[in-house]
Amino acid sequence: MYLDRVKNQLIELKLIRQDELVGCTRDEVMAIEQELGISLPRAYQEFLLSMGRSAGQFLRGSDCFLNHIPQLQEWAVELLQENNFPESLPEDAFIFLMHQGYQFSFFRVSEGADPPTYSYCEGTNQISFIKSHERFSEFLVTEVEIHAKYLMAVASK
Repeated sequence: MYLDRVKNQLIELKLIRQDELVGCTRDEVMAIEQELGISLPRAYQEFLLSMGRSAGQFLRGSDCFLNHIPQLQEWAVELLQENNFPESLPEDAFIFLMHQGYQFSFFRVSEGADPPTYSYCEGTNQISFIKSHERFSEFLVTEVEIHAKYLMAVASK
C-alpha cells in the first residue's frame, strides 16, 4: 500500500530481484513494538514486512535492517553527543536508518501512518534536525532514485 511504488520501482529498474526482498515476520515486528513500547507507523511496518531483513543492493551500506534496529537509537545519541549537537532527539523519535556512522534519519511515531522524516548529518553546521521528507514512503522513493542514478553512473564508466 504505502510502499507499492517503491517495490515496483526497484523491480522495474532492475535494481533488485523479487527474491532479494526479504521481510520480517509479523511476530518480529510486534516484538520490536513490544520491546520499545511503541506502535510503529503503518508505512514503516510495511517496510519491515517487505524488506526488513534484506533488499539486495538497495540501502547497502546503511544500517536499517532488523539486525541493526536495537542499536540505532544508541548510535544516534552517541553521534549527537560527540558533535555537541544542541538538540535532543524528540521523545517519540524512532531512528530507522544510520549511514556510515555519520548521518541518521528518524520519524516521530506520533506523526501518523506515513510520517515525515528528519535527518542529522555530521559536519554540516546543523543546529536543528532537518525535515527531509513529508512522508517515510517518499524517503524510500528518493533512495530508490539515488540508487538508480548511482548504478547508471557506474555502468557508464
